[in-house]
Amino acid sequence: MTSSTPTAVGLYSIGIRSIDLEDLLALAVAHEVPFLHLRGGPRGFDLGRQDTATLTRWARCCLQVNVPITVVTADLDLADFTRPGTQAYQQASTELDLLGHAAAVLGAPAIRLLARRALDQRQWIDLTVPDLTARYGLTTLIELHDPKWFTAQAVASMAAHLGRAPWLGLLMDTAQVHEAWRCSDRPDALAARVSALVPHTRAVHISESGDDVPSAGLRIVAQAFGHGNDDNRAEIAYEWTGADRSPQSCLARYRRAVAWWRSRVEANP
Repeated sequence: MTSSTPTAVGLYSIGIRSIDLEDLLALAVAHEVPFLHLRGGPRGFDLGRQDTATLTRWARCCLQVNVPITVVTADLDLADFTRPGTQAYQQASTELDLLGHAAAVLGAPAIRLLARRALDQRQWIDLTVPDLTARYGLTTLIELHDPKWFTAQAVASMAAHLGRAPWLGLLMDTAQVHEAWRCSDRPDALAARVSALVPHTRAVHISESGDDVPSAGLRIVAQAFGHGNDDNRAEIAYEWTGADRSPQSCLARYRRAVAWWRSRVEANP
């Protein structure tokens, strides 16, 4: 039985270079993009350094065109929060708080950290990511950006930590899953490890940089997150990181990826 409601697939702003937020919103309306993930760090919209008046104006624009911003991404790394009491930890916490304020003004319910390297045991013990729920009502998402995150031990450690920290969740990136598949000496085990992280995952990026859709990573993620599972709360968005970041290139690839995702996950519930 096919789902009667097509899966909503948003767009991550990283796919289009040098564009104002108002112009990005206009493109989203024109191309029926239902929501946006916004690159929030200095290489994106630098949200932590925008004044409240600007953020409020942008929030009104989102409401007017009915295209919400649902995730703000930070350039901060998960490892920045493994050294409590240090100046580096304080600086990272301050930056996260600034982005948390910006995300709250924009109405975004989540902010993302990168996890560029898998943590070792000592780092797990010391990891202290500030809880943004009480002050801003935000979930903090962790994007696993290293094939070593998908080893059996790393998956178990991550799942255990997330079970103790309800203000944290995961953002699953299909390109990173593909890289884990490519590097693994046991690619057959990867699907089970991705599936083990589904209950903790709040967002998925269908991510590509020029390779044909679908990659092995995309297939694995679609298998884990598809099939009309009402218990799966993951939000889906498209991420284009290829050389041509023009609106035309990004949105053409967005439409192709959305069509593939819907055909894959909705035709075989």
